[in-house]
Amino acid sequence: MPLVSLIIPAYNAEKYLRRCLNSAMEQTFRDMEIIVINDGSTDTTLQICREYEQMDERFHVIDKANTGVSDSRNQAIQMAAGKYLQFMDSDDWLTRDATESLVYAAEKYDCDMVIADFYRVDGAVFTEKQHIRKRGLLTRQEYAENMMRDPADFYYGVLWNKLYRRRIIEEHQLEMDRDLRWCEDFLFNLSFIRHAERFTAIQIPIYYYMKRKGSLVSTDWKKANAVKLKFQLLKTYKELYQSMDLYEENKLQINAFVLAIAKDGGVAAPMSRRRQKLDSRDYIEDELPAGYERMHNPLEPVYNENSRILILGSFPSARSRENGFHYGDPKNRFWKLLARLFGEPVPADTAARKALLLRRGIALWDVVAVCDIKGSSEQSIRNVVPADINRILRAAEIQTVIANGDTAYRLYQKYCREYTGREAVKCPSTSPSNAIFTLERLADRWVEAVEPELWTARAENSSQGSIRQSPE
Repeated sequence: MPLVSLIIPAYNAEKYLRRCLNSAMEQTFRDMEIIVINDGSTDTTLQICREYEQMDERFHVIDKANTGVSDSRNQAIQMAAGKYLQFMDSDDWLTRDATESLVYAAEKYDCDMVIADFYRVDGAVFTEKQHIRKRGLLTRQEYAENMMRDPADFYYGVLWNKLYRRRIIEEHQLEMDRDLRWCEDFLFNLSFIRHAERFTAIQIPIYYYMKRKGSLVSTDWKKANAVKLKFQLLKTYKELYQSMDLYEENKLQINAFVLAIAKDGGVAAPMSRRRQKLDSRDYIEDELPAGYERMHNPLEPVYNENSRILILGSFPSARSRENGFHYGDPKNRFWKLLARLFGEPVPADTAARKALLLRRGIALWDVVAVCDIKGSSEQSIRNVVPADINRILRAAEIQTVIANGDTAYRLYQKYCREYTGREAVKCPSTSPSNAIFTLERLADRWVEAVEPELWTARAENSSQGSIRQSPE
């Protein structure tokens, strides 16, 4: 059973979803399941979710009709098996050590809830949001007294900067209110706090929260339901403090909650004064920059059960995409390099190239399945969805993984190394832009990088080889 169940509802989230799911997949903490709920999306959200489900066995996708975010979370909670529950929104993303940091604190203090700092993203910059500064174990009363200072702040209201002990949710049958589309997470938190006893706060930002236009909650719905909802919130909020005998002493401050939520929640002080610039790989504009396209890799991998060396490029060039096969740019020296390494004629067409690869036990593909790219520029690659390299590793006894060039190696290390569990060897790029390497120097370096017998041996039963179009 996983220690953590990470729950991610998604509705028409295709633009930001890959960034979200990549951050979940790349967590340093591994003992987790990732439950993604497609809430009746009409774009490619479900397709993207399925890609990750195929790529990483920790992903589980629920596809359902559009019933709202609360129902989506409730269904995922019912399915969850983890000791702890963690939540994300589909347009946000996690720091790499987010889950690890939350779990460490929960286990250290045997906590029912852990709350953490986060980053507020505004365009291409972000600022750290802080609140509770006390370290160590907090009682329910201590936590509530901190919350009293600014209850309408997102820090306390949202789900995504917290870790919850699932047993409390099960025992008390807690769930999100399906009839609400605003502040349902804060109502859930208030209910959870009433039954939890042990809390801790970590002063580490673990989450990038991006408030953007076109949220799930319409302005019309807020206007029509605001008064009713705010009194419901005040009633639940007041009952929490009454249950701890804190209400009479703090009546004025608690009742001021109505005025606080009049601002519809928000990311209030204290905020760090230092604004930082987002990594360009994390920043997604409303529109793609001039010259960029969202591209899917159209090329199938070449491999069979006799493949022993896997060579990975970054993403096929425009010429390769046009020609429908790997390294289709005649200026790229890849096929000349292989011919030199194996002492064979340079293959002239796709059929001869496929035959050479299979005859010599070479598997060939790219690190990137989907990305934003400008033309054929490797350096412009961003918003990456990695290819399912395990598709090849499951079918063949690959002895060496080679990254063709610096970019392919960097992308492999960032997106594939952890889920494949395999190291890659970086070899100089065969691209014409890498003119500092002559063909002779390329051959020398590639030979040095790999066991010599792998270059000289032929694949067993190579006459039976074939192009693999799908996993067995």
